Amino acid sequence: MNNGTDISPVTASHLAGKRVLVVEDTWVVAKALVSILEETGLVVSGPSPTVADAERLISAQVPQLAVVDIKLRGEMALDLIDDLSDRGVAVVVCSGFTLTPPTKAAAIVQKPFSGAGLIETLGDVLLRAQNNPGGRQIS
Repeated sequence: MNNGTDISPVTASHLAGKRVLVVEDTWVVAKALVSILEETGLVVSGPSPTVADAERLISAQVPQLAVVDIKLRGEMALDLIDDLSDRGVAVVVCSGFTLTPPTKAAAIVQKPFSGAGLIETLGDVLLRAQNNPGGRQIS
């Protein structure tokens, strides 16, 4: 992952203050994700290395966005992605494992990815969620 800094100010201001759940089991990647997201002004929950830990965080407070790796410590996060989506959470999957792309993911970002690319994707996903008249409004 490349921590790019070419993030549009409009995207950064649009994302500032939004709650995002990070579900990633590789410590170095999780730490980098948290850093990139917090630098953009997002309020980060996690990182969660397992589905069970992510579910615990979700039960405390449902996020507006989620960045989820598909394969976590020997388990797949596909049901978690579906559950988050069913709750109105816009899920961006960040994974090197894309054999079976999750149908309820708002976007998929292939590893390795740039920080700027991830932030722009999150901004696009948030904008689509807000403009979807039948979808949950994220405020």
